[in-house]
Order: sequence, then C-alpha cells, then structure tokens
Amino acid sequence: MTKRLLDPSPARAAAYVALYPLLQQVAKRHGYALAVHGSLHRDFDLIAVPWIDEASDPLTLIKAIKRATRTVTHHEETDHLTKDCAPNLKPHGRIAYSLHFTNSGMYGGYLDISVIPKKKRRDL
Repeated sequence: MTKRLLDPSPARAAAYVALYPLLQQVAKRHGYALAVHGSLHRDFDLIAVPWIDEASDPLTLIKAIKRATRTVTHHEETDHLTKDCAPNLKPHGRIAYSLHFTNSGMYGGYLDISVIPKKKRRDL
C-alpha cells in the first residue's frame, strides 16, 4: 500500500502543538490572543485576535512569528521579494497568511494564520 504524497505524518500535529507556546508568546507580546482551530492534520490553523488597544498591525505580528519560527512565505531564496508576506483577504475582514516550515510549499508543514484586523474604538 502506498501513501498519498499529500498525506502528512500524524506526528505533524504533535509538532504543531509543541510550537503553540512560542507562537502564543509572540502573539501576546504584540497584543493578540491566539486560538487554534482545525484538525492539525495538514497545516496549523490559527486565529489571531487583537486583545489590547495598542496591538501591532497584522503584518508586524506575522513578521514576528515568521522570525521566531524561521518560516518562509514562499522560499528562503525569494522571500526578500515579498515584503508583505503575501496576505489573502478572507470574509469579515480576516487577513490570512501562510508561513511554511520548508521550501516545499504545501508538501511541508505550515502555519495558516488568520488575523482579525484591529478596529479603532470609534468604529465600534
């Protein structure tokens, strides 16, 4: 029996869970609460929600997570060309970022982080 190419190892979920405390510390330092959602099977789905008025902007948070985890947006040799970490706009204003642990894109593990942009108090 051959294993499908895209079928990740069950150990990937354990690695993601072990990484969570580091990610949570970075998020907290930038004024965000961090929540896990999804199956942890293929990727590590996270939601970052601004928790304080002085929370960093989403890109600053993502760049801090990228530095702390040594992840790449596309490939280590070309990431310097993508200054904004290639965000994707999602429903309800979420901004999604994919940060890969390898240069193999979707064939390696990655963080799939949706950031809720902060709102000014007058917008509430």
